[in-house]
Amino acid sequence: MTIDKSSWGYRRDTTISDFLTMDEITTIMAETFSCGGNLLMNFGPTHDGRIIPVFEERLRQTGEWLAVNGEAVYSSKPWRAQNDTLTKGVWYTMKNPIVYAFVLDWPEDNVLDLGSPVPSAETIVTMLGVETPLQWEKGTKPGVNITIHFPVLAGPQMPCDYAWILKMQGVQ
Repeated sequence: MTIDKSSWGYRRDTTISDFLTMDEITTIMAETFSCGGNLLMNFGPTHDGRIIPVFEERLRQTGEWLAVNGEAVYSSKPWRAQNDTLTKGVWYTMKNPIVYAFVLDWPEDNVLDLGSPVPSAETIVTMLGVETPLQWEKGTKPGVNITIHFPVLAGPQMPCDYAWILKMQGVQ
């Protein structure tokens, strides 16, 4: 993929809207990894090999995001469900026996209902970059297998931006 939406090379006449945002990049990453793919990000350097600031910014932001969430990316495999059957914007990878959920949008009420993972008595749910386990319960609404309560975090407590990874142990 290319960070510039219109070109694989450097263009002098670009505007900031010509480049993928980090929200778009993390969405592409989640969709790609959940399907078992790899991702090569292209950025077009100038004729003398310089990388323009917006490319550098996106690469640094991607690196910062991966520093927190790389566990769900590196050496992961597709899970039995690529995305959630109930909630849009949730994609899955796994490293047996752990299932990772890429959550692209923080739930408005800090409560996330999922239809694909089936919890057990041994289920533990954590968020990568957050030390304490998250509270969860078996779903009570039709189609909901598990309801996860996101932590209430202030700005500096947020483990990352753009997308958050739930690490689920003991789910099927």
